[in-house]
Amino acid sequence: MSAPDGLRLGVAACALGAALALGVQVWRTRAYGLRPPQAAPAGSAWRGLLYAFGPGMSPAAKESTRAHPLVYALGVSYHLGIFTAAGVLVRVVTGAPVPSAAPQAGALVLLAAGTTGGAALLVRRARSPRLRAFSVPDDYVSNFLTTAFVALAGVALLVPGVAPVFLVAAMLLLAWTPLGKIRHCLFFFAARGHLGRHYGRRGTFPPSLGGRAP
Repeated sequence: MSAPDGLRLGVAACALGAALALGVQVWRTRAYGLRPPQAAPAGSAWRGLLYAFGPGMSPAAKESTRAHPLVYALGVSYHLGIFTAAGVLVRVVTGAPVPSAAPQAGALVLLAAGTTGGAALLVRRARSPRLRAFSVPDDYVSNFLTTAFVALAGVALLVPGVAPVFLVAAMLLLAWTPLGKIRHCLFFFAARGHLGRHYGRRGTFPPSLGGRAP
């Protein structure tokens, strides 16, 4: 799978710019500082952290996902497709050899599922009056750019000549990342980590009431 060197350098430049912009945003957020806890710890911050990134991510621990299992499944497939597309992007940019038939078939399945999940979530948002009521343009732009990126990754695997278009889509996505909701790819870990440490120290994470968060 070949692509012009200029586009590869463009992707690298956009990735570097996005990383720097996100790093500055995280630094500015942390610059506010944290209020030191006054009470004695009732639990372990580390246990809370492990729970937040482990069992706390399962549907059993989240009321919203238990109530909307289909949306949860679409979200999981969407993110698996995104991770797969990112792997395809790295391979295209670095010029790594094309994998054998089995890994490529698996990647295509994940990319197809991811494209379906992203498109379904976009349609759901557009058709639901309740979701439209609090949606902003960024919700649609971010989903469209990401879903197009995933879809084009799959097409580029099947048709190598589409690789330049895929790289352009990747550059647009990377350029938009620090500006819109896609920045949660970094802030998710920062926020989830703070949540786990905070409630772990308070003895709330892991929960003791039937294995579910209160």
